[in-house]
Parts: sequence; structure tokens; C-alpha cells
Amino acid sequence: MTKETHTKPAVSKLDSEPIESNEVASAAASRGPLVMRAEGISKDYRISRKAEGVISAVKNVNLALYARGVVAVVGESGSGKSTIAKLLSGHEKLTKGKIFLDGAEIQVGNRSDFRRFKSDVQMVFQDPFASLNPVHTIRYHLERPVKLHQKTKGAEVETELLGLINQVKLTPPDQFLAKYPHELSGGQRQRVSIARALAAHPRVLLADEPVSMLDVSIRLEILSLLDDLRERLNLAMLYITHDIASARYFADEILVMYGGEIVERGPAEEVTQKPLHPYTQLLVSSSPDPDDLGSTLKTGATTVARQAGSALTNSVGCRFSDRCPFADDKCTSASPPHVMVGSNRSAACWHLDKAVPIIHLDARKETVSDTNKS
Repeated sequence: MTKETHTKPAVSKLDSEPIESNEVASAAASRGPLVMRAEGISKDYRISRKAEGVISAVKNVNLALYARGVVAVVGESGSGKSTIAKLLSGHEKLTKGKIFLDGAEIQVGNRSDFRRFKSDVQMVFQDPFASLNPVHTIRYHLERPVKLHQKTKGAEVETELLGLINQVKLTPPDQFLAKYPHELSGGQRQRVSIARALAAHPRVLLADEPVSMLDVSIRLEILSLLDDLRERLNLAMLYITHDIASARYFADEILVMYGGEIVERGPAEEVTQKPLHPYTQLLVSSSPDPDDLGSTLKTGATTVARQAGSALTNSVGCRFSDRCPFADDKCTSASPPHVMVGSNRSAACWHLDKAVPIIHLDARKETVSDTNKS
């Protein structure tokens, strides 16, 4: 096999102008029209009633969701990924920023407004067992949102229920409607959760780590189902995950999140094949390689992995500086701006011009070999 030449990404003077926000041209824009947009959204939590100060779970995040497009938010636990989904779904109130649906700012003032909003924006949760009430049948879980959001009655309800079960490929549908959640497997329960979200006929689907609690053998089936649904139903989708490898194959655009902030964003293939930020390199190098499970990557990313640190330690400067092998005084004293690298990629790091090794998901053995030779 011919080895690829791994070179440092060129960051020219013209390409390196800082931008005021972390919004760049979306890689999912070509999929379809813009459906939902978040502009500078932030969420702060008070540490406690007695203690002063707040924790910024999400800080100045911009994103855009397009019909038939998938935007993935990738990061470790506690980075703020799920909080973004809760803000977009209306389950959490914004501290700052705006959310737009079809160009109009969302302002949920009362219960009826919230219900109309939820007809367009639905969420699939991480744990399919916890999100389903164990004392009710699958029929109840699907019938309630159908009646609530679609105002259907009589025979139309039954037709809709059977259609939902068929959409998520649970057959025969009439048998599944009579079952309880504990009678289904994890994958079947998650399919029911997806069907419940589709019962409102949404235009935006927020999938919060939808496969992380499922057996490895059926994760691909659920992702394939979601991929089929977003194409057939014209859905705009946000995919939240800690697995950057799955994001590469499933998403059009990847947003890498650390400590509540987006540190890198761009087309999925480019972000995973040529990661710019040290944290993105850590995520890529941590992705398991089934062809070489015993290999150890000797790169800057492994140095990062061995260092301890909290994502929320730094209130001033780069939040990743306490774990970054390239951090200096500038990193701890000033927060780096997002810099455009090419036409539709950006990253927030003071040291994008440094010769940082690049890890390729499909060429890691070659990378390790080249590194060892040097």
C-alpha cells in the first residue's frame, strides 16, 4: 500500500485572519435549505446558592442545521454537547444568544407556543430505557404524541401508529404496539424512541448520543436508520457523540467541542483526516484501530492524554491550555480567536502554525511507522 505524505496544514497569512464568531460556511449547506440556526448561544449555571460564580457549560456557540444535512458535535463527557441539544430543544433556557427557526427567532412564551415549537423540533435521548415509561405499552408512547401534535382521531390514529412502527423497521408492527419497554431489546427500544420523535412530524431531529448505550453490533443499524430517515423525511439533524469515527461517516460537518466552546469545525472528512486543533488530534488518535489494537501513537496527542486537567479550570485564556503540550503564557492569558483555514474550516488555537503531527483514521499504522523512523 502506498504511504501518504503527512504534512502540516498550510495556514497562510490570507487564510489566517481571525473571525469575530465561530461561524463558518456550513459543510451541510449543500444538503438543503436552512431550517434552524443558533447564534452565539451560551448557558451558565450557578455553582451553588451560597457560592458566587458560574460555570459556563456552553459559551458563544454558532451552528446551522440544513434539511437532509447532519451536523455532529463531538467531544468528551462534560464538554457541553448535551446542553446544546437541550437549548435547541427548549428544555433549557438560554443565558445568552438567539435561536432561529425558518429565519424567525424562537420565543416560547407559553404552553401552546412550546407545543407548536416541539412539533418542529424533537429529540432522541441517549438511554432508550430511561426515556420510555415502563408501565405503559408502546402503543401509549406513540399514540399520545400523534393525538397531541397531529390532532388525528379514530382509524387515522391506528394507521399512523402502524406507519411509525414500519418507518423504524419493527415488524410485525401490530405485535410491537402491544409490548412493554422491558420486553424489547435495547436496539428495539431506541427504534421506538425514534418513532415517538417522528410522531410529531418534526423538521429537526436532535440525536443525543443515540447509539452510545447500545451493543456495538447494532449501532450501525441505528445510524443507517437515521441516515435513511433524514433523506426520506427531509430532516435537519444534529448528531451528538463522543465517537469522532462515527461522526466522520455519518455527518456532513463536525463541530469539536471542549469545555463548552467549539475549538474546531469543518467538513467531516477534512476534520478527521487533517485535524488542526491539539484536542481534535487527541480524539482522532484515541479512536480504536481494529487492524492494530496494540499500537501506540507517539504524537503530541498522547502527551495530552497523559496530563490531568479540567475542561472548566480556566476562565481566562484557552480552556485546553492546562492539557495542551504546546501551551505557553499567551495561551493562559488570552482566549484564541477562531481562524479561518481554507474556505469552510476554522479552529481556535494560538499555535496552528506549529508542526503538529496529523493522524489519519485510515492511515494510522503508516503514521506510526513514519514517526518511529524519524
